[in-house]
Amino acid sequence: MRLEPFFFNSAAKHAAEGGFPPGTMEYIVLSNENLLENVLIEIENCLSEGINVNVLAKKYTLSEGHLRRLFRYGYNQTIAGYIRSRKLAVSLDDLLKTELTILDIAIKYGFDYEQSYIRAFKREFGITPGDLRKASKNRRGFI
Repeated sequence: MRLEPFFFNSAAKHAAEGGFPPGTMEYIVLSNENLLENVLIEIENCLSEGINVNVLAKKYTLSEGHLRRLFRYGYNQTIAGYIRSRKLAVSLDDLLKTELTILDIAIKYGFDYEQSYIRAFKREFGITPGDLRKASKNRRGFI
């Protein structure tokens, strides 16, 4: 799939179209594919730092709506759903390999409430974090 170049802002677009004298304005041109790759990298690097669509949109000087549409078009899923899934997947490591409480894990990965984390976790994996932790400990006991 070939995507058209994406301009960070209208000033950059004008500069690219020759609207400004040469050398008077620096601008950056990224293809939508490169932009989305950078967004994915940013998400991965900031999973436990409160990353969300608003933060990403500001970083790439896009409206939230435009970023949501680009992500949906490029990956056929919502950006918020992707971020939530990645946070939950990464939280598995803490859940199974540390003694952190479920509340501490929830807060570490940006969930405001323990119950929100538990609900999202169960929706994603089909089991509550507490039940998974218990099953994991019981299984280790038999090995």
